[in-house]
Amino acid sequence: MRITMLFFLYRRRLRAHPVQELLAGAGITVGVALVFGVLLANASLTSSVERLVHGLSGSARLTLMARSPAGFSEQLTGTVRRLPGVQIATPVLRQNMTIAGPGGRQAIQLVGVSSSLASLGGIAQQELGNGALLLSGGVGLPSGLASTIGARRGSEVSLTGNGRTHSAPVGAVITGEAVKALEGCPVAVALLPVAQHLVERPGRITELLIEPGPGRQALVANELRRLARGRLDVEPANRELALLAQATKPNRQSTTLFSAISLMVGFLLALNAMLLTVPERRRFIAELRMQGYEPRQILVLLAFQAISLGLVASLLGVALGALLSRTVYHQVPDYLTVAFPISAEQSLPFSAVLLALGCGVLATMLASLSPVFDLRPKRPADAVFRETAGSGELVLVSTVVRAAAAGVALIALVGMAVTVVPALTILGGVILAIATLCLIPGVLAVMVRLLPRFAERSRSGTVVVAMSELRAITSRSIALAAIAGLAVYGSVAIGGARDDLLRGIETATAQYHGTAAIWVTAGNDVFNTNGFAVDGRPAKIARIPGVRSVRVYQGGLIDIGTRRLWVRARPSADPMFESSQLVSGSFKRADALIRDGGWAAVSSGFAAEHALKVGSSFALPTPSGPVRTRVAAITTNSGWPAGTITLSSAAYGRWWRTTEAAALEVDMRPGADALAETLAIRRALGSQGSLSVQTRAQSAAEADASARQGLRTLSQISTLVLVAAALAIAAALSATVWQRRERLASLKIQGYSVSQLWRGLLLESGLMLGVGSAVGALVGVYGHALAAHWLMITTGFPAPFSIGVAQVILTLALVTVIALAVIALPGLAAARVSPNMSLRE
Repeated sequence: MRITMLFFLYRRRLRAHPVQELLAGAGITVGVALVFGVLLANASLTSSVERLVHGLSGSARLTLMARSPAGFSEQLTGTVRRLPGVQIATPVLRQNMTIAGPGGRQAIQLVGVSSSLASLGGIAQQELGNGALLLSGGVGLPSGLASTIGARRGSEVSLTGNGRTHSAPVGAVITGEAVKALEGCPVAVALLPVAQHLVERPGRITELLIEPGPGRQALVANELRRLARGRLDVEPANRELALLAQATKPNRQSTTLFSAISLMVGFLLALNAMLLTVPERRRFIAELRMQGYEPRQILVLLAFQAISLGLVASLLGVALGALLSRTVYHQVPDYLTVAFPISAEQSLPFSAVLLALGCGVLATMLASLSPVFDLRPKRPADAVFRETAGSGELVLVSTVVRAAAAGVALIALVGMAVTVVPALTILGGVILAIATLCLIPGVLAVMVRLLPRFAERSRSGTVVVAMSELRAITSRSIALAAIAGLAVYGSVAIGGARDDLLRGIETATAQYHGTAAIWVTAGNDVFNTNGFAVDGRPAKIARIPGVRSVRVYQGGLIDIGTRRLWVRARPSADPMFESSQLVSGSFKRADALIRDGGWAAVSSGFAAEHALKVGSSFALPTPSGPVRTRVAAITTNSGWPAGTITLSSAAYGRWWRTTEAAALEVDMRPGADALAETLAIRRALGSQGSLSVQTRAQSAAEADASARQGLRTLSQISTLVLVAAALAIAAALSATVWQRRERLASLKIQGYSVSQLWRGLLLESGLMLGVGSAVGALVGVYGHALAAHWLMITTGFPAPFSIGVAQVILTLALVTVIALAVIALPGLAAARVSPNMSLRE
């Protein structure tokens, strides 16, 4: 068949049914938008850190790293440079700080470097080697960060860290080729002496970047380990990337599960949008056959139509998905910026574009299979005109029964498979979306059987109008109910598991901050990992009349293997850890063991990785050397993705050789007002007011906000499913109303009024959507339970399952309101159709 003939026939199809084709395309666009938006939402967060690590390390292959922010002596640099096989060794100091300029504030990582860094290449050759930054004596800021805080070269900025605030000039705004390595990274670069002054750690560094000679890497690594004597880490220069990958793994696992569910929902939404046009397509094919067109010609035409519609609608869907994604997926969780120099950015992977386009085209191709069966040799050309009922294609009772049986079997199979192999939960979530589709025809069939009995008791014209379409199960009624069912299933499964995560983390947060009435911290650090010098601050606070006691809480981050773990060190007056987060062991016994020293509580992910059980021992790397520690209890990760280790403050101070505090816990005397005492503490700290002073409620709220931010992607995926479903429902209902005009005209001739026809349309749509929503809600709760269980055992997050009745009701209400709002005006317009249109039947 020639191309011109294909265009002619397709144009003929469009002229005959322009609205149906447009609405089908709109449905596909929405489905593809959901697919593409979710793919972008699940994009990697690590690219900005990769650029920074490679930009700073250049040709370095090894790094000698400190195990605490206190670092180690800069004098070790000379010793390392003299080791056989070492070509280059350059010192680096890295410290978390807050930078403030005329236009705002931002948490950053200050990176102190020396001129020898230029020998390793990377951004140093481009920005340090030309002397612009080296001679400035200030800090260098990437142009994006400078713009955010309103700074420019020569202006003054303040940097707060280690409990102190210092001012420094902006020596350079990094632009050009160099900024590409720092783009998306909240960092400031300074010469090493300047950085040491700003963080008040003279003569200290946190790592050495080392380039061994050719073939000498193993030799140099062994020499470095001998030199470190178990007190420093010898690792590959790009170790930061492995640590970040582990820290983001729980987020990737959770979003992968929900993305898989959403991808299937999006694909099925597109497929159902096409199914709404199947009856018209079958009649169009029948007309072509009766006009003498051969089956081969019709097959080519169907493929041409499917690919053309699929590509155009999918391209629009990719554009819409990108727009949605860029407006909702735009921020990196604060908790990651505590440990890594990471910020929000979004790439547009070509593979995601291809996958989204493929889903749209595949949906149109699959929806074209039904008309293909009409091309069987012995099938009469006009058979379709004797099979259709109303505006939909009849579905046989045997098909409905088989689909229902398949749906029940799939649900049972998923439950058994996930119980045995939890890793199959992602696949199970996808299969449950298919099971939702399978169950909907059966529930519709039951409703169709019950409605005539109700109609017999009611003489309302509204009921009769609604029954005119619901006399039998049609492909259109199934497709319409399926759109609502898929939307509710995806939203309930995703939203329910997200609420479980939030509830578990909020419980942990409330217990964590519940040990003190007021918290004094380094600020911008919800996990209290940034230390600061005590410097008599507890004594100043204790002299305030309303203060009863002040305790020093310690902690930080430590790298073990590929995990950057949160180390928590409680003072003896506190419970050692949160009882609600206990996974294995006795809380009372574990609390006593940790308090006595030599024992620790570890999170479940770390314990599983190292095959640890309660009573097991493991080597804990500390700045004073490896320490054999026994496991007193196994807990959740308490909201920190990589996991936690909980010690007593006494053990931490001894092993980390530090008196620095990560926070001060303040208790009040009876009758004292928390807000008033907070203001008094701020006044007492005076010039040391760079510390944050918050009530228990304020600290917990800040931590909860960070947790919610970390789970924002899950919330946005759930919202995107509902938004996509709303648009799909709009397209589907509009198509249904448009296709019902001729039947409504015939009812009008029989004496039905406009109001009766309009209410009948609303009732019919409400019943179909209600069936789909009910099935979707039931299967969604089942999927929610499986997802919550999987998240707990794979990510270590606290996610206790609980049926979110309010969330289910809200989702159902939203779908109902959307449906009624969408159908109201088009339905009223259709109800006013001229009776003369019935003559076209």
